[in-house]
This record gives sequence, C-alpha cells and structure tokens, in this order.
Amino acid sequence: MAFAALVSATMWIDYFRRIDVFEREKVWSLIIALIIGCFTPSICLFFYSLIHKMGFSENGKFVNDFIYAILAVGLNEEFSKIIGVIIVLTVFRKKIDEPIDILIYAGITAIGFAMVENFKYFSLYGIKVITPRTFYSSLEHIINTTLIVYGFYRTSLFKKGIPVLNVLVFSSLAVASHGLFDFFLMDTSLGYFTAFFSIMIYLIGINFWVQMLNNANNYSNFFDYDKIHYTDRIFLRLLFWYSLTLIITFINNLIVSDLKTTVTHFFFGLLSDGFLFWVVMLRASRFKIYKLKYFDIKIQFPFYITKNNDEDFKIPFLNLPIKVRGENYREHIPTKYVGKNIVICPVNDKKSYLNIPVNATITNKYLLFDDVVVYSVVFNNIGQGSNNLYLLKPKTRGLTEVDGLYPIEGLYKVNNEVVDLSKVDIKSLTRLEWVYLKV
Repeated sequence: MAFAALVSATMWIDYFRRIDVFEREKVWSLIIALIIGCFTPSICLFFYSLIHKMGFSENGKFVNDFIYAILAVGLNEEFSKIIGVIIVLTVFRKKIDEPIDILIYAGITAIGFAMVENFKYFSLYGIKVITPRTFYSSLEHIINTTLIVYGFYRTSLFKKGIPVLNVLVFSSLAVASHGLFDFFLMDTSLGYFTAFFSIMIYLIGINFWVQMLNNANNYSNFFDYDKIHYTDRIFLRLLFWYSLTLIITFINNLIVSDLKTTVTHFFFGLLSDGFLFWVVMLRASRFKIYKLKYFDIKIQFPFYITKNNDEDFKIPFLNLPIKVRGENYREHIPTKYVGKNIVICPVNDKKSYLNIPVNATITNKYLLFDDVVVYSVVFNNIGQGSNNLYLLKPKTRGLTEVDGLYPIEGLYKVNNEVVDLSKVDIKSLTRLEWVYLKV
C-alpha cells in the first residue's frame, strides 16, 4: 500500500522537476515540502471531527450533501492544505526565485496530502485503484491548491487584477471545484450521469492548471528559449508512469484473481479511462512558451475543434478535427532555434521561392489569432524585399521531416503593414513554399 502511494506521489514530483527547466529546485527541498504536506490531513481530520460533532454530515439528501461537499470537503481540505503551503513557502522563501517555484511547492504540498489520502484508499480498496487515484484524485488536489496560491500571487507576479479580488475569485473556484468534483462522484440522483459532471470539472481544472504553470514559466527571471525542450519528453515520461500504474494494477489483480478477470479489468480500464488520460497527459505536456506573455485563465476544455489542419485526432463518424491545447512537438521544435543562425532549404528546389538554401535567423515567436504558432525569420545576405515579414509555420501532419532529421516548415510572407500578428488569421496569409531547417 505504501509503495503504491509512493509511486503515485513520485510521478507528480518527477513531472514538476521536468517542467522546472530554467532553475530547477533541489530534490531534497521537494521531499521536505512533501513531508510537510503529509501532515496536513491531520488538520483536515480535526475540522471534520468538529463538523460532525455539530451534527452536520451527509444524509443522502441533495441540498444537504451539496452544502457538505462544498464546505466540509472543499473548504476544509483546501484550507488544511494551504496551511501546509504557507509553512513550505516560509521555509523555502530564500530558494524561491521564479514564479514557477511558488506553484511547484504548492503542488508538492498538495501531493503530500494526496499521498496520505491515497494510502487510506489503497488500504480500503487495494492498489487496484492506483491509476484513478494518481490521475484523478491526486491531480485534483494539485489543481485546486495551485488555484488558491495563484490567486494570492497573481498581482505581485504578473501585475494582473486586484489583490483581494484575485484571492476571493481563485479561492472560491478552488473550493467549488473540489467540492463539486467530490459531490458528483458521490451523488446518485442522476445515476451514472453525475460522474460526467465530475469529468467536466476535472478537464476544465486541468486546463486552468496548465495555463497557470505556463504563465509562471513565461515570466521566469531565467527565461531562455534554448532551455525549453520538453514537449515530447514530458508526455513520454507521463506515459511511462501511466503504464507503470497499469502494470501494478495488473499484477495485483493477477494475485488476487484469475487471469480472465484480470485481463477483463485491464481492458475495461483502458477503454473507460485510457483516452481521457491520454488527453490529460498531452495537455500537461504542452505549453505556449513566449517570454513575458500572459495568457488569461479561461474556462475551457483542454481540447478544441481546429480548422487549421493541425488536429491530434478526429472524432469518429462526426469527422470533427480535435486538437489538444498548447504547442505540440512539431510546433515547438523551432523554439530552440530562436535567436540562432540556421539554413532554410527548399523542399522542392525546382519550384521554389528561395531557389537555393539560404542562411537565416529565427528572430521571434508569435501566436496568431487562430491559435497558430509561427516564427519570424530574417534572411541573411539576400534581398527578398525589405517591406515584408517572413514567417515559418511548423508542418504537423503527413511528412514532417526531411531525411528523418530536418523539420519541415511552411514559409509565409506578410506585408509590413500588418503590425499586430495576434490579429492575423493563418488562412489570410499565403504560403510561398515548404522548406526544411538545418542548424
């Protein structure tokens, strides 16, 4: 049981270390924060005992249980975790030197709370629940604690909003999210359909969380495009941890049951949660990395219908192209070349605007109006017209590399009369040709 709880916690610690790319926190600091977080459930239990002594508990009635979920569960548990966060941030105040550190320590403290809670659940139901406890419950604790802390620091870090209003809004969102998530899991008034509402809250919360982490990294004092390289690596790492929880569950079920039942449970878990967790892992690994760019925290699902031929998948029968938010691996690749000299080569040199390989410099990175990632490029020693801005848009479908090494990009030309690319739609631009990049 302890091993399963430790695996669940280690996964998210590993995740936080991998997104902290500019100035990584020491492991021992995170372990201390985790231990402090492990004591916060005792605070929560104390308040639970007071609440129950006052005669307030669940009784199966909709209104009563709804209020109980918000106040006794959401408010109580979030307040208890925040006490731990305050202690952690006080202990490590001299080590906190970029915005992401604050959110990481808050998240690690929440993991400590979740680890103790998970140990209790593993004791009651066995380690067969390790996957949902890791990806649902633990992540919910991280998300909601991060919301509260983000509200406290939103003004000082990002110069956004009014301090008191930030605290009230983000804290209320966290308490409501926590309480409603638990309430809809427990409520049976609408049958299995109530679980659907929990999933909606969960998905919106994940998008909130990644947006907050994204803003924190964009405002790092140590921001460096050259250090951002984790889009695909984080996804693969999360996939490893997900696979490990499935293996642990499979072995556990094989010990306590027969092979047929074990295999049935395995495939049922993949069908019921596998796709959802795949989306979660993709979203948690995708960021929009732009120096000092702040993205508003919006109520959105972590995916959307795209019209830019950059979808991650299509919904069967409906043929709807769906993209998970954030930069995918292909969109992210040129980030490491910002400010560096490269060679831009035509894919088809027989019908080419450039005609020959050209030395160039990727100067900046932009996000167009329709959420398309592009990179501005300046050609060296060639006169394509000084009144034009040239953009590179990563190719994300079909053949995306030349010789399996060199990323293919669409080369676009923009008239210099366009002063704000954030208001430009990719469909309003004309692609000159396909090119590929060499360092």
